[in-house]
Amino acid sequence: MSSIETIVSGHATAVCTGGATRFTPLLATPWGRALIAGICVGLMPVVCVAWVFFDTQFANQFTQKEWEEWVFLRSIGLLGDALPWICFCACIFLIGIFGKRRDIATWAVFLCLSIAASGAVVNLVKFIVMRARPNWHGAIPDGGSFSFPSGHAATIGAVAVVCMLRWPKLLPMALVLVALVALNRVMSQNHHITDVIVGVTFGMISALVVQWCWWKYHPGTFADMG
Repeated sequence: MSSIETIVSGHATAVCTGGATRFTPLLATPWGRALIAGICVGLMPVVCVAWVFFDTQFANQFTQKEWEEWVFLRSIGLLGDALPWICFCACIFLIGIFGKRRDIATWAVFLCLSIAASGAVVNLVKFIVMRARPNWHGAIPDGGSFSFPSGHAATIGAVAVVCMLRWPKLLPMALVLVALVALNRVMSQNHHITDVIVGVTFGMISALVVQWCWWKYHPGTFADMG
């Protein structure tokens, strides 16, 4: 290897290492793992108490007429649908590929994988718990999707984390959208309060896990996610 090749190779390694260091994911640090574990452990008693004492009280509190008056809130619930986000990811990915913007394409893949991971976890837990939705009134219809946890809440939770990692200034807006989608699912009688709390948590943690796996197994492209 010539001296010029050595210098170029060394510079590329330094850039890659610097980028990976600057964008080290939360789960790659001991304090980050301790923080996530602490949140999950602390959330367990809160969910248990809310499940027993609050879910039943808030279930079916809103009439159909009251729900129809919240036009904006009913529309905002679409942000929790996974399919439109997957289509959006595909469009952004193609823009990144044809525009030769690897960072945009990588971000689209990161978002898509985060949504897919959150959906896989949520659907697994749904079929383990098999909790009836509030609007089922105890009767579980054939082929119906179960209530716990909320898939819409998980999707918007994953999307919020991915967006916040790339654009930290969007934190307030992302949290507002998460809250609105969660409120949508409760008011529409599709979910209990604990469903959306756990759903958002699953979605956010799924995105952080995908980020950590990417950093660990594909460090050369990890800087493109930031």
